[in-house]
Amino acid sequence: MSTTALMPLDPSVSPQQAARILPIRANLLPTDISDGRRARRTRAVALTAAVLVLALLGGWYWQAASLERDAQTDFEIVTQQVARVQRDQKGYKELNDTRNANKVLSGQLATLMANDLAWHDLLDLMRTTGTATEVGVTKIDGSLPLDAAANGPDVIGLVSISGTAPDKKAVAAYMKALARLTKKGIADPFVSSIAEAETDGVTFSLTASITKTALCGRFSKTKCTSGSN
Repeated sequence: MSTTALMPLDPSVSPQQAARILPIRANLLPTDISDGRRARRTRAVALTAAVLVLALLGGWYWQAASLERDAQTDFEIVTQQVARVQRDQKGYKELNDTRNANKVLSGQLATLMANDLAWHDLLDLMRTTGTATEVGVTKIDGSLPLDAAANGPDVIGLVSISGTAPDKKAVAAYMKALARLTKKGIADPFVSSIAEAETDGVTFSLTASITKTALCGRFSKTKCTSGSN
């Protein structure tokens, strides 16, 4: 009979720790089986990704085709509308030709009447300005200068005014009133003569320049405000 010697227990190790199963993990499958499983998982992921890509491409293609169909439909509708309008315009050919001819004629008249001058408005302005200063305008003569450069680049004409006034102060007031009409096309008024009248008051003569500001007309680029021309 043999005697078995027992190893003394470590008093610092409890019975639960002595009976604990060690957490040891070991892969006991053969390598070919592990590789086969890994390959199958890789194929599944690749197939899933391919299916998703194909689905996205299919959705994009369907949307593009739908947009193309809508655009083609809109194009056909617009083409039909244009064709219908062109057919309708044939019935108004004479009216359109007349309208186009009027546009051409208006452009030609605007070029021809670029230096048009509303003499009626200008003469009325000189008379009413005289009435406001108790001056009676008896005669107005207008002329175009032979040498425009000698009178300034903006001067297009000259005007001579003759009339009567109660006194010289009234004539001076009339000349100042004319000097304030630069925006109306009158500039540089100058008294050329003044004399005692046979009855009461004085007679006078003055000259003034007509500038480009006075140019206006029905067919000009600048329309007359009063519409008299």
